[in-house]
Amino acid sequence: MAMTRQTSRKFKAICYYIGSWIVTTLGFAFLTQYGLGTSIDLGIVLFILQLGLFIGVAHGIYDVVILQDDVDHHSAFIAMLIRSTFYLALICSCIVLCVLLWNDSTGEGLLTEQSIGSVIETFKEPRIHVLILVLFILAHLITFIRSVHKKFGTRVFVNTLLGKYQDPVEEDLVFMFIDMRRSTAIAEELGHVTYSNFMKDYYKLLSNCCEENHGEIYQIAGDGAFITWKTSSCKHKARPVDMFFDFSECLERTTRRFLKRYGIVPSFKAGAHCGKVISTEVGNFGSEMAYHGDVLNTTSRIQNLCTRLGQEFLISEELYSMLPKPLPHDYMCKKEGFFELRGKKHEILIFSLQRPLTNLN
Repeated sequence: MAMTRQTSRKFKAICYYIGSWIVTTLGFAFLTQYGLGTSIDLGIVLFILQLGLFIGVAHGIYDVVILQDDVDHHSAFIAMLIRSTFYLALICSCIVLCVLLWNDSTGEGLLTEQSIGSVIETFKEPRIHVLILVLFILAHLITFIRSVHKKFGTRVFVNTLLGKYQDPVEEDLVFMFIDMRRSTAIAEELGHVTYSNFMKDYYKLLSNCCEENHGEIYQIAGDGAFITWKTSSCKHKARPVDMFFDFSECLERTTRRFLKRYGIVPSFKAGAHCGKVISTEVGNFGSEMAYHGDVLNTTSRIQNLCTRLGQEFLISEELYSMLPKPLPHDYMCKKEGFFELRGKKHEILIFSLQRPLTNLN
């Protein structure tokens, strides 16, 4: 039986924690023994490997399953205090478990007078105090790295670490601009606080669909969001079309939840285009990624045509010619004609994408 997308996403997140803990703890073990000038002790390496595995599993379950991989709703100080307490308790508990398992050679059980004595003696050793401190720092570091990765996406995160965007770089990208319908009317009806929660739930679904379709949210501006892909990744798989379809399906599946909480179900329209842009980091303190080029403006103008043409999804001729055929999910493509967009010298050909009525039921 295949995993659902939500289960698959959680499984990948837990694997990140397990892998990170195994790599970092093994690296610490090897570096420590190298620094002491001693030969590699296989027993210590296996002990640390076992410890990293246990901590990784527990850390992943805590963040992904218990906290639901969401932002902590406590104040920053309280959230840090809760996390720090959890990390210390987790590290100490895992060390105790590893020591008990490591000393269970007699087959008399884990909790014996000898094994408890071994635990007490272990925690008296200065090197264990150092290990606990290092693991405590690693716990916060691993959590921080994943938080930054979630915010910026894999491509931007990795390239920023490598310093790729310190100088302007020309890239060929696909942009999709998704805009929520009737946002002003919904805001007036719900009020500021409720509307804020409404948008938070809406964007949480959007970001999940974006991740599952290997896209990156470049910018959120009120009720609209720019999503981007590398053009090369869309030539063999129509990721923008998959993204639109998945987000539509996701909102349909959560209709009852939105109606129960807010009495309103969100709907959206989208426009997509592709072309060359300049990618760079802007600003000094609090810098962020920026894309400069006509592609973004054109994408926004295409999306603005949705209301005028009575369509949900419009794309440019450039993007349509690049996407693989046939389009996924039985989408039908209709030529809407040439349109003169504000800021463009020449008219561009626009296509609308629609699912057959039989697939909408």
